[in-house]
Amino acid sequence: MRASPLAQARATAQRRRGRGLVVRSGLAVALLCALGAGACDEGDPAPATGGSFDLLSEWGFFRGDLADLRPVSGVLLVEPAAPLWSDGAVKSRYISVPRGSHVGLRDREEWDFPDGSVVVKNFGFLLDEREPQGPRRLVETRLLVREAGVWKPLVYMWNEDQSDAVKKVAGAEVIIDRVDASGQPIAQPYLVPNLAQCASCHERSDVSRLLGVTTPQLNRTVTRQGRQLNQLDWLAAQGIFGDAEVLPESWERFEDPYGDGPLQARARSWLHANCAHCHEPGGDAGSTGLVLTAWEPEGSRRLGLCKRPAASGNGAGGLEFDIVPGDPDASIMPYRIGSTVPDVRMPELLNLIPDPRAVELVRGWIAAMEPGGCEP
Repeated sequence: MRASPLAQARATAQRRRGRGLVVRSGLAVALLCALGAGACDEGDPAPATGGSFDLLSEWGFFRGDLADLRPVSGVLLVEPAAPLWSDGAVKSRYISVPRGSHVGLRDREEWDFPDGSVVVKNFGFLLDEREPQGPRRLVETRLLVREAGVWKPLVYMWNEDQSDAVKKVAGAEVIIDRVDASGQPIAQPYLVPNLAQCASCHERSDVSRLLGVTTPQLNRTVTRQGRQLNQLDWLAAQGIFGDAEVLPESWERFEDPYGDGPLQARARSWLHANCAHCHEPGGDAGSTGLVLTAWEPEGSRRLGLCKRPAASGNGAGGLEFDIVPGDPDASIMPYRIGSTVPDVRMPELLNLIPDPRAVELVRGWIAAMEPGGCEP
């Protein structure tokens, strides 16, 4: 019996994988295109691997109608377990590596990307929150471009007719007219960053780094070609790691903050994704002594337990300690995460609206701690 087009495509991919190249055709291509998973057409031209184009379309990451965000071959969808909160924006992320190049995999933090690699992140909003699969408006696309061993940020703002996005240096405020989950029309302000603000999150010890493209973030189950599998295994099958051994079972993984995993792990994942890029040694808030990485030991004073803030000013709301175990009402951390006041709210930059689910998550984590009290 003749093999199906999908089976033939898989067999061809398997034969080519040893050379770090995956070729897809027929039904396999159609399925991956429909999913936005990273392959579209064998004849796709290679995306650009450097430069600073005025229009997003000039990079060649997506084919057809640009706003559909259908990636060309080799531009791969990635989905972090704990995304950064961005005022409720719906985001999609892709990585592009020069053809014939490979990424050096690490078991915890950053991977070694070759020059010419690009990380793409699109930001948009549902026009009606009651329709998760309904129309959305794209607002911006951010790129991190690897040049001479350094990640260079670029920001593109989408035009009104959603036909393209234009390079933006100075940042902007956008008003998005849409309908919220209760059916009420709202005019939501949204801040597009300037290039200098990108460094506030991505730089540690004056070196620009990736946040969402790390092993713990991507070591999770995703859906590809209609089936569930580990995302690192899927990326390896695309050939981007070359011959590197992939061991998802033995590597760290972050929990979905709003999934059904353990409360402590979910809260720590959210804090790492949203706060640790500043609150760790070398980060913008490294001098505070508050360290919110997922691997800071539970119960550590550096994690905030019975720790007085170093420089919160009015941001403490009259409270004494970052975390009072068992007492979220007496803890500074959930107070600041839930605030809308510019000098108080955390995360500090760009966000205008707190994440209500995150506030409840962090409060629940603190409430579940063994009460011990903190010395006044």
